[in-house]
Amino acid sequence: MGAIVCSLTGAASAEQGEGFTGERFLEYPKNAQMAYITSSALMAGVIAAQNKKPQAQCIDKWAVAAMKNEYKEVIDAMSEFPDHHPTGVIVAVLQKACGRFKYLDQE
Repeated sequence: MGAIVCSLTGAASAEQGEGFTGERFLEYPKNAQMAYITSSALMAGVIAAQNKKPQAQCIDKWAVAAMKNEYKEVIDAMSEFPDHHPTGVIVAVLQKACGRFKYLDQE
């Protein structure tokens, strides 16, 4: 997973001036962490539903299963990549589970 997270979030690393990092995220109360991850997964699912329905279904299933273990995979990834923006880490975990967020312009 390291290569995925680093490639997706390299521009959002703390070294490049980004103030919100995984390290800071992990200092938040558990309920705030859960809400942030849930909101991010929900938004990713909405975007996927408009572009690639099977991916949206995968994200929905992933979110239900991941919520049961308090998003351990995401929290572990935040710990592994503390200098990266939390959203980038969440997207990387979702892509690992459900495929890339790459859509062709459908207009």
